[in-house]
Amino acid sequence: MKSYFSGRANLGGLREVLKERQIDKQGQCFLLNNDSIQDTLKLFFDLEGLGIRDDPVVNERDQAMEIFKETVEFENGRYVVQLPFRKPYNKLSDNYSLAKQRFQNLWRRFGHDLELYQQYREIILDYTEQGIIEEVKTETTDNELKRPVYCLPHQAVSKEGRLTSKTRIVFYAGSHQNNELSLNDCLWPGFNLNPNLLDILINFRLNAIAFCSDIKQDYKSVSLTNTKKPFDFLE
Repeated sequence: MKSYFSGRANLGGLREVLKERQIDKQGQCFLLNNDSIQDTLKLFFDLEGLGIRDDPVVNERDQAMEIFKETVEFENGRYVVQLPFRKPYNKLSDNYSLAKQRFQNLWRRFGHDLELYQQYREIILDYTEQGIIEEVKTETTDNELKRPVYCLPHQAVSKEGRLTSKTRIVFYAGSHQNNELSLNDCLWPGFNLNPNLLDILINFRLNAIAFCSDIKQDYKSVSLTNTKKPFDFLE
């Protein structure tokens, strides 16, 4: 960039050419990939999900249900099930580095929100006391267990205005490293319950009085068999 300076001198007009100055500017560019969000929305609003068109993957869901019926048990007041694998679980990576990064981000968030940290800590302790989760030795490896280990990332979701459970811990089994499979990729998908919502809404309006209830920690009341527990290590 060239700049000019003009002034008056005894010799008449004087124009001094200043030295060319180099302006060093740095910029940053970020790329946000929303493919997963778009895929989720597409799946949610799919015609099969709304019950308008026959679902072409009914056979796959039947296989998932068969695995459930063959393996489900009831022990000590809880249902015990196996994960419905559709792919060999030895293809599953440990997902450790990505889960560790997610936890470090969560830990930094705790540094700015001590109330959230306290709530999160109480939930983890409660899960431990109920036997929902258990401590795993840090030196535990794939070779020791003779099967893959999958580290399951988790994060806090807070919702103000709720009478109970203002803060929940959400576990993400869709997490995976580049060119690797996630835990969800290796499992049969669950049933799409969207068509049932239409029946519920209609039945809800047929009677003058309706009761609503919420089952506390319903999903966490289902246990995994010991043979499949290593797939749900928390990080």
